[in-house]
Amino acid sequence: MPLIVEPDALDPYAHPRSGYDFHERTVSRHLVHRTSVSEVFLTGWQAAGPYEFRLGAQWPRMHGFYRLPGDRHHDPVLMAETVRQAGLLIGHAGFGVPNGHHFAMDDLAYTLGPAGLAGLAVTAEPASLMLDVVCEDVRMRGGRLSSLRLHAEISRDGRPVGHGSGQLRVISPASYARLRGPGRRTTTPVRPGPPAAPELVGRAYPGDVVLSPTLLPDNWVLRTDAGHPVLFDHTLDHVPGMLVLEAARQAAQQLRHPEPVVPVELVTSFDRYIELDRPCLVRAVREEAPDGRRVPVRVLLIQDGRTAADCRLLTEPLDDPLSGPADGPAVPARRDAFDGRPTAPGLGGTGLPLAS
Repeated sequence: MPLIVEPDALDPYAHPRSGYDFHERTVSRHLVHRTSVSEVFLTGWQAAGPYEFRLGAQWPRMHGFYRLPGDRHHDPVLMAETVRQAGLLIGHAGFGVPNGHHFAMDDLAYTLGPAGLAGLAVTAEPASLMLDVVCEDVRMRGGRLSSLRLHAEISRDGRPVGHGSGQLRVISPASYARLRGPGRRTTTPVRPGPPAAPELVGRAYPGDVVLSPTLLPDNWVLRTDAGHPVLFDHTLDHVPGMLVLEAARQAAQQLRHPEPVVPVELVTSFDRYIELDRPCLVRAVREEAPDGRRVPVRVLLIQDGRTAADCRLLTEPLDDPLSGPADGPAVPARRDAFDGRPTAPGLGGTGLPLAS
């Protein structure tokens, strides 16, 4: 199994040597499937064991898309994108997955640490983070990585700020071509509908709104603008997973309008690809909350009458002290959008490739 660092004869998985700078430069954009270098957040890595890795990451003081009103705190959704990139880097550099292979994440989650949003305060310097990653349920097939689950403890200046996790699968080019079928690369995306009012979904610019209003309350049509410089950083034949998370966040914000809120926890399970050439419904439900301040919201993305993604968010007012539980949220069971019956794990779903 190729390693991120060359093994030492006496200590094959040595801890980082003194003086090693995890934040000196970004990693190769190809290792995290990004076209723009500015969208690469990982900055260093080293193996600490067969299935353990240390990664450095850095967020800019102000990201052009992932940002909260007031710009006093970093957007916690950046944790999801950072964990997504960590899975790709570990797959390629840690397990030797060749370029050209596709990655799929069946679920992706994050939760803020005990300090809550205060741990993500914007300061005079970029946010330099460390990710201590443990890979579990590692499965190999024919000598190559087939799937794994990763857990990442995220810290800033030695203090925990959050936890992220995800289930990763690897798909060869031939298998991906069979899975997707001919012609998917030349599919013409649906023309985006009119955006919801930006102030309703916590956005400043109409071009960053990913929901289009419908006649039904708390229901929208997903806006898939293939020209968006962040959400569509590179050409895809399906809706990217980070667009799904953004749709869930914006739907939850509109449910709680006019109070600005932040998703302190977000967990998403992906059941199938969301196609670009057909409309996708976004449906949000405010769930019961014991205190009225920490409000859980469930968001379903439905295409062709079937649930494609199931998101659960825990939202809190942006101006209140935020704190998350020590344990991460559980991945929701996959369900049919109309009858609510749980489906059998692994049946009826191909997994949405967040990482392609």
